[in-house]
Amino acid sequence: MKTQISKPVHGKASYTEEYKQQTLELWRSSGRSAAKVAAELGIRPALIFRWQKQQRDKEHGQAARGARGLAELEAENRRLREENARLLEQREVLKKSLGILFEPPPRGMPRSSN
Repeated sequence: MKTQISKPVHGKASYTEEYKQQTLELWRSSGRSAAKVAAELGIRPALIFRWQKQQRDKEHGQAARGARGLAELEAENRRLREENARLLEQREVLKKSLGILFEPPPRGMPRSSN
């Protein structure tokens, strides 16, 4: 089945938004694989998948997702800094306790037998 969409005829192809939309609609409505649709149109199947991803990103609002991601990263960064400070404090306490436990008894005191 030959399609009605006309492909650009320049050397390096640049596709219009209309062409991309028509290609995606054809692919979705035909029920055929992207490879078959791409072969009919004389383009690479990867283009169809790229255009689909671009359209999906546009529809879902890339900017909103990016802003939400930044807030999540800042919250995680803050949480990790707090955890790091707590672990550093614990390490210092353990170092001090080991020093106290292993210091020799003062002179003149008998050693305890374990």
